[in-house]
Amino acid sequence: MSSHNEWTILEKLLLTQAVYKYGENMWFQVARVIKQHDLVQLQGIERAPDFYSQKNCSYQYYVLVENLQAESQALRHDIKNDMPVVVRLARHLYMQRVEEIKSKLAQEQQEFNRLATEIHAIQSGEWDAKLKPDPAFEPVENADASSSSGGGGGSEANTPTASSKRNSEARQKAWQKNINLLWQEIANHKNGTMFMNPIKKSWAPMYDEVIVKTTTEFERDIVLMLTNSLMYNKEGTEMYLMAQDMLEDVREQLRLFKSADSFSASFWESEQ
Repeated sequence: MSSHNEWTILEKLLLTQAVYKYGENMWFQVARVIKQHDLVQLQGIERAPDFYSQKNCSYQYYVLVENLQAESQALRHDIKNDMPVVVRLARHLYMQRVEEIKSKLAQEQQEFNRLATEIHAIQSGEWDAKLKPDPAFEPVENADASSSSGGGGGSEANTPTASSKRNSEARQKAWQKNINLLWQEIANHKNGTMFMNPIKKSWAPMYDEVIVKTTTEFERDIVLMLTNSLMYNKEGTEMYLMAQDMLEDVREQLRLFKSADSFSASFWESEQ
């Protein structure tokens, strides 16, 4: 995430394009275009109310021009002196933006490959030893029935094994309740509706019948769905930006959930 006081490459490029379109004397129009631009809004960066003011836009533009000229002099090559400086600056920022996008795509490709490798390992059984199976749920016998059948002093319901089993069952129920709340929170995201039914059943039979049993599986499935959307939608499109925004929110929600779940796990372990 960029600093709140630093302009991103995208913002610099949009600023330069606006100056090229409206001219260096129309800072009111330039500032309004930048502030209301959809791509700027979808960055998700909190900006001060006056960040895109006329004064700040003007200052930032001339700083960019000075830096470009200084860089050209340092490299001892002038790029077509007859070309307007705003055009040279736009080309310079365009190339920076291209490299930034390539870097992001490489990172997302690595994340996608990691998830694909993990899924393959799980499906092939390589993770069987790592994934904890769900505790076998057995109905706890009624205390009255137990006392009437034996009456002895050593009731099975009070043994350490029975107590541990009850704690495991209670912990699993608590996890299921909390994971459902997390799912509802994710589904309530402003872009959640677009991903509730991402594919048709004919494309992936039984896709909607997958039962998630662990936090790891839940995270894998959610992140994979959104990562696929990033991989197969062109950057800058509405679907890509919606998936990107939702993925950031999901990761934050999962981080908070894991923190709370680890505390809950410590509690149940202390009860055993």
